[in-house]
Amino acid sequence: MPVDNKKETLFQRAVDIGANKEFSVTEKRYLHVTNIAAILGILFNALWMSIAISISETTSAVWNVILSLMFLLVLVLNQKARRVTASAWLAISAYFSLFAFLYLSGYNSGIATVCFLIIILPYMTFPRKARWLAHGFSLLACLTLIAIVIFQSEFYAHHNDMDPYLSQIVNIGMTALISLALIWSLSVLLDRSEDSLIAEQKKSDDLLHNILPANIIKDLKESGKTIPKRHENVTILFTDFEGFTQLVATIPAITLVNELNEIFGRFDEIMEETSVEKIETIGDAYMAACGLGGEITNHAASCITAAKKMLSYLEERNNNHDIKWRMRVGIHSGTVVAGVVGKKKFAYDLFGDTINTASRIESAGETGKINISSSTYKLIIKDFSCLSRGRIFAKGKGELEMYFVE
Repeated sequence: MPVDNKKETLFQRAVDIGANKEFSVTEKRYLHVTNIAAILGILFNALWMSIAISISETTSAVWNVILSLMFLLVLVLNQKARRVTASAWLAISAYFSLFAFLYLSGYNSGIATVCFLIIILPYMTFPRKARWLAHGFSLLACLTLIAIVIFQSEFYAHHNDMDPYLSQIVNIGMTALISLALIWSLSVLLDRSEDSLIAEQKKSDDLLHNILPANIIKDLKESGKTIPKRHENVTILFTDFEGFTQLVATIPAITLVNELNEIFGRFDEIMEETSVEKIETIGDAYMAACGLGGEITNHAASCITAAKKMLSYLEERNNNHDIKWRMRVGIHSGTVVAGVVGKKKFAYDLFGDTINTASRIESAGETGKINISSSTYKLIIKDFSCLSRGRIFAKGKGELEMYFVE
């Protein structure tokens, strides 16, 4: 129900009685319907009390007051977090109302129609943990209705001041209106529950898409697992900050985290702008890839464009910040295997010699420059101007042909 206190009505506050922030959407729905049903029960008896008073029928009026108080107790029990007791008392109050009216007005008053409400009400009010009570109360209501119809001649009016025709109009009409009100309320609550679930699902999906690629998410949702996939033409982008170890020792840890968060946050935006996919960050290292989707043919050019934007951003940032970040960029193209490892806290990662080579290309680079391998150079030779560095030694790889993108 609405939570804007400035606009919240007395009815809305009554419907929210007993609501807890820890309740699930379903639990809140059961609670709200229970409160609405109790309020309608009070209104039903209040109407009859006004009719009884108008014809000077004090006995009926007294009964209506008692029954109204019984329905009011439902709200009190919900306020005290006695959910199951409140739902059970609501059903008991409905039974008391039924038999009280049968005694006062007889079968011809049309009060037997209330049985249909008592049959469906438990399934709309009892929480799931007490579903067995809902079965019991509903079954009892079915048997009660059958018994009343069979022995209808035994239920005669003990107070003849009330016109049977008027009683039928009020009882049947109010039962219909209460049914309409409950069904309408339930439909509204269901719509709100669905909207809430859709919103939560979107949050979950957005979070997953921030962690895993779309095809991996699809596999995990459908089968709970994913098969590693080989990608023949992929470009890997690696970045690293020079002097990071010394920087860590000179600034507070919280400052360091905030700095990296701001920088990597902008890097993430650049990846989206250039259709490059962020893979992970390890300390101060940033790893991304392009071409994992299979349909991208200019993956090398996209990575270089992203790298240029990253360096441009750092240059602008350094002009306005005391901490100066100097970054190396290494780019290499080749074959990788992509997949999720482990059973908990899934981590999407890339494997293969291409990853190791890209890391070595980055280590062999210079700050403020984009160092690329010969395989990447062959893919972008027509798009970017490059300066050959010749064969440069890379740890664990020997001498590799490298180029600086100008």
